Amino acid sequence: MHGLHGLALYLSIGTAGTVVLTLAFYGLHRRMQRHKRVQIQANIRQLALLRALIAGFQRHRGLSNGLLCGDASMGQDLGDTRRQLDQHIREAQALGGSHRDAWNGLIDHWSRLRQGRIGTPANNLTQHHLIIRNSIYLMEDVASEVDLSEGRATLGYLPCIWREVVQAAEWAGQARALGTGIAAAGQSSAEQRVRLRFLYQKIRLLAETAFATLQRHAGEHPQGDLFRLPHRQRVIDDLLHCIEQELLGKAQPAIAAKTYFQHATQAIDELLALVDTALQQLQPQR
Repeated sequence: MHGLHGLALYLSIGTAGTVVLTLAFYGLHRRMQRHKRVQIQANIRQLALLRALIAGFQRHRGLSNGLLCGDASMGQDLGDTRRQLDQHIREAQALGGSHRDAWNGLIDHWSRLRQGRIGTPANNLTQHHLIIRNSIYLMEDVASEVDLSEGRATLGYLPCIWREVVQAAEWAGQARALGTGIAAAGQSSAEQRVRLRFLYQKIRLLAETAFATLQRHAGEHPQGDLFRLPHRQRVIDDLLHCIEQELLGKAQPAIAAKTYFQHATQAIDELLALVDTALQQLQPQR
């Protein structure tokens, strides 16, 4: 009888121990899941801020190059863009996390770049290219740090957004800046035309690659006209046609700097709108 009682007591203690262990593991799992969700949301906020900064730096590059190349009418837009960037930088200064050093590098670079003591148009472009390139690298690092899709197949297209789409937008941004300077000066050197031809080819290649990837994904995971690819392809084609006809096809281009700037901006905006679509889909499911 005593033996049975002891066995029952032993089994009771064993069961209680199992329950305690199970609850402990469940609690740990919940904490880990909660920590992961917090990290994902923090990274999404950083990506949204980087998207705004990249667009602002690109716009600042194009306007400042047009101004340095002789189009004084771009001064007011440049000042407005600089103030918007200052606001985004203030938000960046409040960030913590594992990418703090990279963020500090961007903040420091902008503090020097915004002063406008650039000298030549060529150096102005170089410094802007550098801060934008570093912003894109940071975007890729933040995007790959944790699985933002949380395994959802409908978000399998995200790597294409952080790589091909953002890179296509940057090549278009470089073409906008260089072309705006050429249009402002009313002439171009052989070196500038070679560079512009290179940018033209990069935009076409990256956009075609990105759109093919997104089209394939849309076929496998129908979500309505989520990416608006036919419209966006037309806008990119319009920019490429404009570069070909107005800048590469004429020794002394007649297109106004502001007209070309706005034309290129439409294409960049359409590419960055794909980044916005991704960021919107990453918001917590209600």
